[in-house]
Amino acid sequence: MISLSGCSKGEEKQEQKEKEVVTTVLEKLFTIPNQKMQDAYEEATKMAEQAAAETTEPGAYGVYDFQKLLEEMYGSYFTEEGIESIPYWIYTNLNVYAADRDVTVTFKNADVQPEGSSEGNYYTFITELEYSIGEKEAVFEQKGTALFEDGKIKNIYFADGLMEEIENQLFM
Repeated sequence: MISLSGCSKGEEKQEQKEKEVVTTVLEKLFTIPNQKMQDAYEEATKMAEQAAAETTEPGAYGVYDFQKLLEEMYGSYFTEEGIESIPYWIYTNLNVYAADRDVTVTFKNADVQPEGSSEGNYYTFITELEYSIGEKEAVFEQKGTALFEDGKIKNIYFADGLMEEIENQLFM
């Protein structure tokens, strides 16, 4: 009896496509400064400085609606739920530090590997990043996971690391 194991060509093609999506998203997220995010931060700062009734509603006067910008930038890669899993520190804090403290982050590469999961197509990744604060440069490996549903990222998770590393350099 002959036993065949492994993925079908269709599954292999889907896996390759999803690995490429993860890599593309990581490259976009970790190319900092990001001009669109910096413009959004400046807009948010201007709005917050205006005399207005205090509110915490997204899109309301004084509060910038980053969700709309994230959907514009990443909507083709994420489910609606998935966009909400992008950590706030990536699209705001890092770009604020880029604007105010001369921080840059450069994506070098990503090793994306499929993992078994009953929830859908699940991947782990290790992303090699270079970051600089002024003249000081360093390399950092950002680890995380991505879960796909219907060809789009349903959830992306980043292990602690890059933000803490940069803040330690800035504030220690």
